[in-house]
Amino acid sequence: MANMPLSSRLRQARRRKRMTQLDLAKALDVSQSAVAQWESGRSFPSEDVVPRLGKLLEIDIGPEEDRRKPGVRGFLPDLQRPLLPITGRPVREDPELVLLDGRDYGQTPAPPQLEAVRGATAVYARGHAMEPRYFPGELVYLHPDKAPNPGDFVFVTFKAPGFTAPVGYIRQFLGADGTIVRLRTLNPRDDQLLPREVLIGLETIVGSGLF
Repeated sequence: MANMPLSSRLRQARRRKRMTQLDLAKALDVSQSAVAQWESGRSFPSEDVVPRLGKLLEIDIGPEEDRRKPGVRGFLPDLQRPLLPITGRPVREDPELVLLDGRDYGQTPAPPQLEAVRGATAVYARGHAMEPRYFPGELVYLHPDKAPNPGDFVFVTFKAPGFTAPVGYIRQFLGADGTIVRLRTLNPRDDQLLPREVLIGLETIVGSGLF
């Protein structure tokens, strides 16, 4: 067990507890996609999730830096690239939204174009509004300083009634002026107007999937 990759240990411990991936995701307030990525060895649970995860599954999880070292309880033994934080958690009341509560919910290797970009993050796509471009559970990578051009896909962060923290979703950027931002969904195709007064940020998507 000591030399078993953490991804395998998580999967075995979850099954011993007779929990599904969805059960574990709900208990930790993360997406089922996040749990699936941990168990496949393609991303890491974040430092604040690790203690709750270990306690829930009754396993010992070493420090985050140990899990990066080759051959030491890691997800990706050959991992050399920097890691990006996976931000946001699902909003149960709305399948499209991600709640940005300031916490990280995992880590994933940075794609080459973001390895040296300070403040770059990743987020899981939610809902079906952007299919066939992005699918639920797909990781997308966000460049914090790259201004979008019309036609680019972006992660839009904004203030919404009923939420104390910002929320966000993926959209296609069509343009903006001093009062509104024009956005588009693909499924169904629909153009939307977002008032500037509720907009918090637009981060350009520079890649998706797993690297």
